[in-house]
Amino acid sequence: MAPPASPLHRHQSSLEGILYFSSQPPLDPSHRDCAKRRFDQIINHFEEDEGSRAGRDKYDRVKLVSLTYEHSTNETSKDRLLAAFFAFAGLLIATDEEINFDDLTRRDEL
Repeated sequence: MAPPASPLHRHQSSLEGILYFSSQPPLDPSHRDCAKRRFDQIINHFEEDEGSRAGRDKYDRVKLVSLTYEHSTNETSKDRLLAAFFAFAGLLIATDEEINFDDLTRRDEL
């Protein structure tokens, strides 16, 4: 049994498996373009949806993800964020397939 986590690092071990993307190679330009297009499509869709719920939830998850990408310091950081985002969403990073936002199950997953 693992020892209890110290207060300052209690979440570290649980997030390491999710957030460790340093070993992944950067995206090639065509994959990056496709991933960015799909990322923007998802962000734009949910930003519009968030507008209709204004005032209900002060924590804007869509804005957080969008600004994290925009303020990433270099292409490698942006690639890692895209890889993490698509892995978490369960979507292929490089495909021309459109995302069906009418599928309520898929929409809720995102």
